Amino acid sequence: MATLIVVRHGEAEGNHDHRFIGQSQVALTPLGRRQAEAIAHRFREEPVTRVVASDLVRAVDTVTPLADSFGLPVEHDPRLREIENGEWTGLLPVEIAERWPQLWDDYVAGADVARPLGERWKDVTSRVLEAAEQLIEDDGTVVVGTHGGPALILAQWATGTIAESNIFRGRLGAVHNGSVTVLDEGPRLVAFNDVGHLGAIPDQRAPFAP
Repeated sequence: MATLIVVRHGEAEGNHDHRFIGQSQVALTPLGRRQAEAIAHRFREEPVTRVVASDLVRAVDTVTPLADSFGLPVEHDPRLREIENGEWTGLLPVEIAERWPQLWDDYVAGADVARPLGERWKDVTSRVLEAAEQLIEDDGTVVVGTHGGPALILAQWATGTIAESNIFRGRLGAVHNGSVTVLDEGPRLVAFNDVGHLGAIPDQRAPFAP
């Protein structure tokens, strides 16, 4: 059975403003690139055997320095993508609240609402866990480059606390950019939202903007 090192991508364009970037192709910021290098430095002596990432560029670019240090390719798996935000993509929370007031109120209150032309969290949970169940059957240490929503879902899976509503209303809080969550056989949660390699805890004022 594999150990999964689950990495949330580094800070990307739109994260600082808490935009709902979802599945849009946005680049890492200079800070995000430094976070990617810090991740590579931290795990440079781990016995990494595979690097698998969401095919969104911010996830791929976060784990590429680590993959390069081991001479490994970054395998792409779209099941590890962030939630599809549909018509919410690129918007600020205040803009969503203005255009879809009832839907936003339901979301903030904890409902697993369907984004207009997008997904629900239960949709994301289904595809992410399908990928994770295959990866954990592997041998060795697998680095999984993904996003805030999927990383939190994997932690909830390992602790048996998967939320049936808005995942951010569960017992575990949002994970930070560049953080590491570790799962092993069981699955069992070994580490959650670890940012020790980043030197300080990043700002996470609005955990509702995936």
